[in-house]
Amino acid sequence: MRMDILKDEKGGYNKVSVLTKTDALNALLYMAESGDVAPDKIRAELEKVSAMELKREKGGFFGVRGFSVEDTDAYLAKLEAQIEEKLR
Repeated sequence: MRMDILKDEKGGYNKVSVLTKTDALNALLYMAESGDVAPDKIRAELEKVSAMELKREKGGFFGVRGFSVEDTDAYLAKLEAQIEEKLR
């Protein structure tokens, strides 16, 4: 089994906001796979979730560590692509 790992970095995305968005995308993916919810409703919700802003942590010497911006953006794009694929 392949595991995607989000590395952490100073000044990265706030971990709570990333996990909130990831949970929402995973719920949409589940709904798309199950076929119980109309695709139009899932697409509308996907637009809302995609628009969710990810907060950034403070950088610098006393910065807080968050999830890597590059890793997170790639992972979220992959989840969104999987949802779109299921809706076709």
